[in-house]
Amino acid sequence: MALDIEALLTYPMKSDDWLVTVVIGTVLTLLSFLLIPAFLLYGYLVRVLRAGMDDAPEPPVFDDWGSLFVEGLVATVILFVYQLIPIVVFVVTVGGSIGAMATGTEAGAGLGVAGFFGGFVLSTVLALVFGYVGLIGVANYAREGGIGAGFDFGVIVDVATDTAYAVPWAIGVVILIVAGLVGSIPILGQAVLFYALIVAMKLVGQGYAAARGASGATSPDADVTA
Repeated sequence: MALDIEALLTYPMKSDDWLVTVVIGTVLTLLSFLLIPAFLLYGYLVRVLRAGMDDAPEPPVFDDWGSLFVEGLVATVILFVYQLIPIVVFVVTVGGSIGAMATGTEAGAGLGVAGFFGGFVLSTVLALVFGYVGLIGVANYAREGGIGAGFDFGVIVDVATDTAYAVPWAIGVVILIVAGLVGSIPILGQAVLFYALIVAMKLVGQGYAAARGASGATSPDADVTA
């Protein structure tokens, strides 16, 4: 899949209402520690994934808030399920390490420190791997509609092992990492992060469609089906 970097980076500004979209998205990003704003933000990103699959010339806007909420809720559930293993690994390894350090012995402290860092690294790697796969699940839900599509492992394995998806996903991760460098700056950081999320999800949607050979083939009912 050939990438037009300039077109990609300016994609969020292609809509006449792009500034309103970025303002709303920035507010939701700021408030994403709360459930409802987080669901609305995730719902919008599902729409961006779908727009990427359809190679839509403009980004979606914030409207039909009920559908936005439902899609965001479903996307959150799908991603959470995929992150269960990393979460369990983190709790077991890091929690056990803290328990070992709490014994007060030198041996316990040494094992605890080693286990803590080892468990942190392992759980982080697993979170990245399952995040890679989980996003395919969300993309498949966006295309097909129905939460079950998020766990269609035949499709997920096919897409996950295709460089047509892997390369855009990796580029999207790099874009988000760069955006994250300014993420601590109040307001501006969240605006940059939201803008980067649009770019990254557009890329992922295009990569998913290329891997499936299904550009423009999203389900007509996918935006309302949970």
